Amino acid sequence: MPLIDVLINAYGKPFQTALSLLSLMKHSGHLIDRIWFVNERSEETKQYGRQFILELMDNITVHEPKDWRWINHIDEARLTEEDYRHSIRYQYGWEKSDKKYVLIIHNDVYFKGDAAGLLLNVIGDNIAAGEVGLCCQCPAYHHGKCSPEKYQDFRPTLKEFIMMAGAPKGYIPTDVSSYMVCPSLRTRPWPLPSCRVNEWCALVNLEKARPLTAPLGPARPFGAHVFEGIIREPEEGEKWQEFKTHLGIVYDTGMAWFRDVHHVGQTCAHRNLSEVMDHWTGHKALFNPELYAANEKRAMEILEREFGLNFSFKKQPDT
Repeated sequence: MPLIDVLINAYGKPFQTALSLLSLMKHSGHLIDRIWFVNERSEETKQYGRQFILELMDNITVHEPKDWRWINHIDEARLTEEDYRHSIRYQYGWEKSDKKYVLIIHNDVYFKGDAAGLLLNVIGDNIAAGEVGLCCQCPAYHHGKCSPEKYQDFRPTLKEFIMMAGAPKGYIPTDVSSYMVCPSLRTRPWPLPSCRVNEWCALVNLEKARPLTAPLGPARPFGAHVFEGIIREPEEGEKWQEFKTHLGIVYDTGMAWFRDVHHVGQTCAHRNLSEVMDHWTGHKALFNPELYAANEKRAMEILEREFGLNFSFKKQPDT
């Protein structure tokens, strides 16, 4: 199999970040060359501890962006600016890698098997492979019309989709009017708004994807958060409220890219990865100190048990 590169962004979570990369290398290291590591807001996150994994591995290239997009909506007019573009998740390694394939991963995953090899075996002629769909947010999934395995087959008209969205049954119901003010959705409802290949572990064919993706092509960057709809400036004293002051759709990481590449004829291969990896709560842990601490402690214990690391600074039990 060909060697691949890895793209990862890290905002805090030093123990989980280390576990993500060490467990990946344990099972898929024979396939991996370079790791493109974006260290987000290192000064801001030093309270969480240093990213010590950078001292343990010699195949990591570190990039610290001048800006930081996080989950802020991108300004598409600025995608010609390199520094701005490189502030978008995964984009630095996306442009710098010389490999045919890159594996994009989160920094809070634990690999139990060879995810890279598995995805290389299933990607075929697709532009990407991984777990398709943030289905918990999609009315079509909750109405039993669509699933990751058949996302290419279920292509409703806007009227059909709006009818389902009117009674979404979903985890994050969105007001129907939010869909109605999105020009691209009105003309092309498919792929459905919550559809993507999930970036916690996705293999991308860069030979196909890079020419189609900014700055070379029309697709928005893989890591971009994109807002489509109507923005109303809050009145004096009014708090910003999603779907109130901003009426429309927020395309989460990978969603705008997924739509864009499908509109030029590309497809993605769905593969469930639960047998080879665990994903630990993701973004919401940053807003829950107890959950964050529990996940860091769990990662530290696995690092000691499975990889022989010793963290002597651990707090000792009270005596």
